[in-house]
Amino acid sequence: MELPELIPGDHLLYGPSGLFGRLICLKTWSPVCHVEIYTGDGMCAASRDGVGVNSYRLRTKQLLFVLRPKQPVDMNRALVWFQGVRGQAYDWKGILCFILAAKQGSPTKMFCSELGARFDRNAGLDSFAPHWDADKIAPVNFLMSPAFDIVWEVK
Repeated sequence: MELPELIPGDHLLYGPSGLFGRLICLKTWSPVCHVEIYTGDGMCAASRDGVGVNSYRLRTKQLLFVLRPKQPVDMNRALVWFQGVRGQAYDWKGILCFILAAKQGSPTKMFCSELGARFDRNAGLDSFAPHWDADKIAPVNFLMSPAFDIVWEVK
């Protein structure tokens, strides 16, 4: 199936490309280990391991799913929030805490699904319960959230 035309707010779920990706897949019993949010013009909001929070060019390598929010999202509000966190480092401590089911990570750094959950909350999208800390959300949880429709998946 050919990749659909992406619209701002689409969530892109990826398979592993490195050691931490494989560990996340093992921990969550899932093929999904990374999430990014499409913001338009071939760009995505993401926290990529090793580089941190920024706007990145869309990549389709290891792409497994495209999720579309079922309700309208406030991209303007979410992008204003994103500009305020852009440049934060990748939350290595947080991802290790997630993998080891230990304490929380850093409040000034983010890993991918932590960024995704906070992006959604700032966009007015209830992808997860509001009291559920973003540090505890795995990339695969987006696939299980009733807030999204699966509009594409790799076959």
